[in-house]
Amino acid sequence: MDHHESKEKANLKPTVNSSELLAIYEGLRDLFPAASFPVQFQRQDDLSQLSQRFDAFFFDAFGVLNIGETAIEGAVERVATLRQQGRHLRVVSNAGGTPKQGLVDKYSRLGFDFSADEIICSRDALNYYLKKEPPGYWGAIAPPGAPTDDLRGEFINLAERPEAVDEVDGIVLLSTIDYDHSLTERLIASLTARPRIVLLGNPDLAAPREDHFSLEPGYVAQQLIKAVNMPLHAFGKPYKSVFQLALDSLPEDIYPDQVLMVGDTLHTDILGGRFAGLETALVVGQGFSSTLDWQQAIQETGLVPHYVIDHI
Repeated sequence: MDHHESKEKANLKPTVNSSELLAIYEGLRDLFPAASFPVQFQRQDDLSQLSQRFDAFFFDAFGVLNIGETAIEGAVERVATLRQQGRHLRVVSNAGGTPKQGLVDKYSRLGFDFSADEIICSRDALNYYLKKEPPGYWGAIAPPGAPTDDLRGEFINLAERPEAVDEVDGIVLLSTIDYDHSLTERLIASLTARPRIVLLGNPDLAAPREDHFSLEPGYVAQQLIKAVNMPLHAFGKPYKSVFQLALDSLPEDIYPDQVLMVGDTLHTDILGGRFAGLETALVVGQGFSSTLDWQQAIQETGLVPHYVIDHI
């Protein structure tokens, strides 16, 4: 194999299916929070039977509101109906790579009317942490040209300057869109030589796109965890900080048990929602769980939602 062929092989993106992803999530359970779950779930077609039960709805994005850059059929209408019924709505997403206005613009293009205050994402939780710490010099994992000026600290994009990995105070995993997976080996080598903190801005292993799963920052993080003994702080579902920000954005008279977390992934949406004290609904008509034997997955993991719905 010549050098050119070897380099091309190294840059190939790994591919995984939903069963493999579920196994990876299970392998990370000791890093996730613990929570209690109902004994069994109730089956519903959609949220129409639940709209009077809850005062607020937290929606995951990918697999619930949209697949890739396409709104899921009926999602825009359901959001509009819940809004007309006076329900409080939030998007609670592991979107670490996009500043808030970019998310507002995206959902507007898809037909939703979410305001900036209604979108709470892992990037918000990450920045909340950064604002409490001394300013750092961070190596960002993000697409070339990705903005970081909304985040506290100095950032250098390692997709643009991978050789800078040895200079930075720590690594921030924001987005793995167009990520060159050969960079993972360089990260492992650098962190092994000089362990530094890694901040995970998106704990998702994968996200459902129109015709495939995109590998997300959580996938790279689990590779680092297996190879290097380094401190890692994660922001976003299933960790509580992003849920707490979303709860704090609601009126004071709405309590966690009046909120329904709606998502398509057991280990982020359902586990995280329960850890935050919310009731949960698993979407199985599209998104991550639609590609699984979801009943078997619930039984084997013990991550039992309160409700299972086909779509919102």
